Amino acid sequence: PNMIKPRLSACLGLAAFLRCRASADPAQTIVRVRTVDGSILRVEIPSDGETSTLSAVLDSAGLDYDESNGLKCQIGLPGRPGSCNLDLSNGDHREKTVGELGLTHGSMITITRPTKKSIVKPKDEKKTNESERFDPFPDLSKSSSYTAASRRARAMARGARGSSYGDISRVRGQMHVIEPQSTGPLTRVYVCQVGAARFQNHCIQKKAPPAKPSSKSRKQKEPLPEVENRVALLFGTINSERVDQNRKRARTSLTSTTEEEKMCGVAKVHALFELPNQKPLLKGKHYDDECLLKAYCDVPKGKKESAVDRAVRVADWLGLRPIGWMFSYADEDRHDDGDALPVHGRDSIVGAKLQIETMKRLGRREGKKFITLALDGRMGATEAFQLSDVCVQMVAEGALKAPIVDESLQGTRSMELTDPVVISGEETTKLDTVLLLVNTAMLSHVGLYSGGEDAPVGGSVKKSSGALLVKTRKRLLSALDRSNSVLKELCDFDVLLALDGMMSREDSEQLCLLVRKYARGQKKGTNLTPHLKLTLRSLLDN
Repeated sequence: PNMIKPRLSACLGLAAFLRCRASADPAQTIVRVRTVDGSILRVEIPSDGETSTLSAVLDSAGLDYDESNGLKCQIGLPGRPGSCNLDLSNGDHREKTVGELGLTHGSMITITRPTKKSIVKPKDEKKTNESERFDPFPDLSKSSSYTAASRRARAMARGARGSSYGDISRVRGQMHVIEPQSTGPLTRVYVCQVGAARFQNHCIQKKAPPAKPSSKSRKQKEPLPEVENRVALLFGTINSERVDQNRKRARTSLTSTTEEEKMCGVAKVHALFELPNQKPLLKGKHYDDECLLKAYCDVPKGKKESAVDRAVRVADWLGLRPIGWMFSYADEDRHDDGDALPVHGRDSIVGAKLQIETMKRLGRREGKKFITLALDGRMGATEAFQLSDVCVQMVAEGALKAPIVDESLQGTRSMELTDPVVISGEETTKLDTVLLLVNTAMLSHVGLYSGGEDAPVGGSVKKSSGALLVKTRKRLLSALDRSNSVLKELCDFDVLLALDGMMSREDSEQLCLLVRKYARGQKKGTNLTPHLKLTLRSLLDN
């Protein structure tokens, strides 16, 4: 008896299932819709659905299509009887009914993208923003933003298929994962101490000297100077050197000359270029980043050569390339926290834009070797950083936007994001810029084109225009009468750049090549030609 009851219940359940199947409408039709990404949706068409249009069927599937996207539609399988191709941008095609298309139970509707035709565009025609986007790190790039991916997933969830775990995973895959990056392409950077001191001197606002303090007030600390923050572009070289500089190699008869040494990437700053006519914001509290970005990144082709392009050209003749940038700061809240770093959100975005432009000019492999230097305008303390790969890629995609700089210059370290990111496995819209930086060791040296240790602290050119000072002209004229003294005086990037604007390009290139040979140690036999001497004398006299 115990065995009969389960069998009886199973038979009753099977009978109920067969009755439900028999009572179901046999004329109900289910068609399959294959989307662009390859997923298949099933749409039920009621028994009286012969008059249903193709657009109603696609709306039931939750497909979000537009007349302007040019999607195509294929009914049935290719090569089979009754298959046809339709254009969804055509209103007549979308209004065709199920009966006209011959859709039956199990029919397939395939949505395809239009084939791209090779259209020859004129040279002056501007491309769209999507085609112009440059991905500095393609492995970290996202095909679309999180907002666009979630909007598309919600549209598909409204259909009969609903949303699956795969859809949620694909949407989450559009979020950037931010993790601390321990190392960058460069291990250490050599900063020119002469150029850094000159840069700080230009940041300090010159005012009338105060009255002499009394004997009682001399014991008090002197107030810090007022600073007008500035920005500069760094030119130098990228080299490789041993990681351990102090280790001595064994020199015996048994040692091999092919002994492997651990090498590392090194950047050496040889010249600083401060853009003329900088206009710091908020009465000098924040540097003029637009001045540098417009001159370096947003230069249209065919226009007059900008000051930065001219500096890049002269640096190329000297064997230098853009390797970074430097900015100054003077707000007290950057070091209030013991773990705080001087590079904030706006600084990271400016540095990332400059690195992206450098990668466009030099290539991804060489352009990513880019340094960010932060200098305290009051004390002169300088720190070196590199930006993480995900930071640069997010800026290229427009996922990071510069925070607004208010009067108090606070709140720029933490950034509010429009799209969430994944930090430590959690989704968040708040980002601390400390996670975007890579600490870099910094050493000091004297740059080849800094003017030397005997160069004037204030520089040899005018800070506002970049023209030669009167005392610089007199010094160069007196050096022309002495052999090889003028080449030593010309080992100054600012002086060469000022002379480049006064002489022809051929003479400037010849002069820079001679200075390059002299700066690199080839002093014997390196002399100015009579033509260059005559040209320099006539320019400096006038």
